[in-house]
Amino acid sequence: MKNKRQRLDGITGALQLEERTTLEALAKRFDVSTATIRRDIKLLENSGQVYQGKGGEVFYRKDYPGPTREVMLSKAINEKIRISEYCTTLINEKETIIIGPGIITTLAGRIFSGLDFDFRVITNNLSLALELSELENISLFMIGGEIEKQYSTVRDFSRDPMSGIQYADKLFMTADGIDPEYGLTYYEASRLPIVQGMMAVAREIILIADSTKFGNVCFHYLGDLSKVNKIITDENLNKNIKKAFLNENIELITV
Repeated sequence: MKNKRQRLDGITGALQLEERTTLEALAKRFDVSTATIRRDIKLLENSGQVYQGKGGEVFYRKDYPGPTREVMLSKAINEKIRISEYCTTLINEKETIIIGPGIITTLAGRIFSGLDFDFRVITNNLSLALELSELENISLFMIGGEIEKQYSTVRDFSRDPMSGIQYADKLFMTADGIDPEYGLTYYEASRLPIVQGMMAVAREIILIADSTKFGNVCFHYLGDLSKVNKIITDENLNKNIKKAFLNENIELITV
């Protein structure tokens, strides 16, 4: 493999097909040391879909649904609130903003409801849309599709998810895994088309996440961080990760 990103994709692909293997077999397949593979597996274990058993065996857990909404919300709740409140300072009157799927983006959207000027919101979040629809100063566009009941969001589109939407001033998005080298990853593949569609029409892409998301890698890969204009996280972000983002000339804000 040319780089770690490609090796990581290869490991997850092999495990998805074979369901189980060993550190030694993976090391031989990718022509690296078992210590290197062990570090890769530790990184992948953060997704919950891959885990290491006794004797160097490695397993792929097909039935892992990702963390529940309650677990995700309970993590770093104070940090999520600070980040969401900061995001209100980035919205201007008459702007069109997209609120992507995710716990922290939903929280941010609810805090946006306290703004007292006119703006437009585009979202696929059903519960958030119901809340915002009651406010006179917010024009609301709900993206259609099948409802994902666990998170009250729309997924599995039968057509272009952003059909009819050509432009938005800002997208507030998040990801389950954020890493300078491995990019943006998700637990659920169903989220990829809608997030890609949102990114395609947004003039400015703002990635928001608490620091626990950074350094994580999940199974489903969205892409690298090159299209992200701004990252907002909390002050607990690992110093090495922070340095990596600064080296890539990505605007990083910690609150």
